[in-house]
Amino acid sequence: MLKVNLFFDESGKNDDAVKTMGSLMIPEKVYNCKEIVALNERLRKEEFELHWTKYNGGNSEAKIYKEIVEAFSKYLSLCEFNMIRYDYPSNVNKQKIEKMIYSKERVMYGLLRYQGKGIDINADIYVENATMYDSIGLHESLSKEMNRQALYRGTNFEINKFEYKYKNEEIGVEFTDVILGVVRNIIENKSSSTRARRKNCLIVEFLKNDEFNKFIRNIKYFEWNYSSSLTRVDFSDYVNIFLSDQEEWINYLDSKK
Repeated sequence: MLKVNLFFDESGKNDDAVKTMGSLMIPEKVYNCKEIVALNERLRKEEFELHWTKYNGGNSEAKIYKEIVEAFSKYLSLCEFNMIRYDYPSNVNKQKIEKMIYSKERVMYGLLRYQGKGIDINADIYVENATMYDSIGLHESLSKEMNRQALYRGTNFEINKFEYKYKNEEIGVEFTDVILGVVRNIIENKSSSTRARRKNCLIVEFLKNDEFNKFIRNIKYFEWNYSSSLTRVDFSDYVNIFLSDQEEWINYLDSKK
């Protein structure tokens, strides 16, 4: 049996142009390796904090983000990431959409459903704590619904447990937040503020890591426009457009000649 951890987070709220939700699957043995465990312990001891939305380009900030991406990148070939980008149509009640879009199993189920029939998977789910999740009973419904889907569709996985984690309590949740933040910035491709430009520069540094670059390009990325189905989109297109607009990346390519 393959034991895995699923980490879930969201990026973008209310009137943000880009709103996403995503889930990262990390095999338990990978997540329990010494380097990741050490990062988790440092996080819980408050030796550092991660707030992608507040990133301002300081040297100490950049250093810890690079360290985390470098550490996880060694194992990303064994991990998977699913995400959905969604929008609020102007003529639809937002509460109605939230009840639908917060069916989080749509993101996490996709990480498990395509596994081979000879593979049994046992998963633990970790989600950043948020008041809105209590209002929709996420902790009660998600595991039950995913296990029901597994039984109904004949897939060999089982959700073992579900846990909420506070901000900066679980490195897997925080790394999921970083991935979503990176993806949003790539999609938006903005350089209208100092903070945006500094984030873009950091993302370029991330993408110089071949394993991270490959991982970002290969995420299972879907766009949802309040229809009955999700549209799969090749995220490499977004990455290429973003990088072609970054002088730091062009200079990096020139330096490799």
